[in-house]
Amino acid sequence: MATGADAPAAAGRTRLRIGERETRIESGPAHWVLPIGTQAVDGGGPLRHEPPTPLEIERAIEHVEDAVMPLLRQLPPGTQLQTSDAAARVLHALVREQVAGAADALSLDDVEHVFNHLAALSMGRPLASSSWPSHTGLAAYLVILREAMHHLRFTSITLV
Repeated sequence: MATGADAPAAAGRTRLRIGERETRIESGPAHWVLPIGTQAVDGGGPLRHEPPTPLEIERAIEHVEDAVMPLLRQLPPGTQLQTSDAAARVLHALVREQVAGAADALSLDDVEHVFNHLAALSMGRPLASSSWPSHTGLAAYLVILREAMHHLRFTSITLV
């Protein structure tokens, strides 16, 4: 669902909220509600194991891409991506543990770093030897965030 898709972004910000059942993206007066959320990707969706299997991750990526890709032409270019999601703070804490000098924002490289960590877990790296929280929904959140940043061409996301 989109409203006001031709309106300019207020103060150059795009707000991302990834919920359990949907993802909301707001840029100025324009907003979109995507039918992807942590529960739609996790549990009853493509991600069924903790950590997910490589095939589950691949299917989740495809599921999220299908929902996100149509926004590329509608989203105002050059805005700053922001979120206040608690899961983004968990990801930020993982980055700070693993990457020296991590900033208050998550760069796309930071998100990729955490995603690669999840991929290693999916391929058999022991969960007990990892800092990955046994947190239902975090893998789904990460996949949604990563794909949104990639396909909507955001290089970072600021935690507000």
